[in-house]
Amino acid sequence: MTARLLRRLGYVLAAFMAVLTFSAPIVALNVQPVIVDLLSTGRRTSAVINLENTFAETVPVELVARPLRTVDGELRESETEEAEDLLIFPAQATVAGGQVQAFRVQWVGDPAPTQSQHFYVTVAQLPVALPENQNAIQVLHRFKVLVSVGAPDARADLRVTGAEIRQDEAGRSYPVVTVANAGNTYGYIARSRMTVVQRAPNGDEVYRESFEPAEIQRRMGMGLVPSGQTRALRLNLELPQTGGSLSVELSAASD
Repeated sequence: MTARLLRRLGYVLAAFMAVLTFSAPIVALNVQPVIVDLLSTGRRTSAVINLENTFAETVPVELVARPLRTVDGELRESETEEAEDLLIFPAQATVAGGQVQAFRVQWVGDPAPTQSQHFYVTVAQLPVALPENQNAIQVLHRFKVLVSVGAPDARADLRVTGAEIRQDEAGRSYPVVTVANAGNTYGYIARSRMTVVQRAPNGDEVYRESFEPAEIQRRMGMGLVPSGQTRALRLNLELPQTGGSLSVELSAASD
């Protein structure tokens, strides 16, 4: 290989590494926790959300809480309405590089709600003014924190009301589980044990598997079901057949 060709290959490799360097995402903000459970009275009416800034520069952020409602089995965030019963302090802050800022969320609504209340708290990085004649693209981080509120003596009552087999665009079969909550507070499917059974059209059992909470969370998330609501959720699982019948059972999780 000639020296000229080696130099050309070196230029190509350097350019490729530069593209990787500038295109690779850098996780510079971290928010914990992303799921917050509050009670309407007592010591758990508030909680702390921590924002860690691993940037070298100071970052301005803003937090806004908006109500969540169940529409056609899906949790939808209000785009125009801000929460009146959930306060955030501080609502805005500048977080220095390498520092952690604590934000407190506080329930100030009905101490005895008859149904659970749900919100998304958006943690948004705000744009900053750039020096004149400087061309740059600002990548702004944005996080969603799910906040749920229920009465201390309320209980969830999750029950499977349906299970069906669906297919994705590639023809793979997967389960969709419909769960209703007849209780007076919210519940998480991923805090139960789930057993999935598929039978062929002739009745033969072709699949059976039980999943503990950690595995359910990995395959479908926490599976929040607000009080008095019904949700249909996909379980990230490939079934062996496209036809037949499906049954799903929820039970108490193993210790």
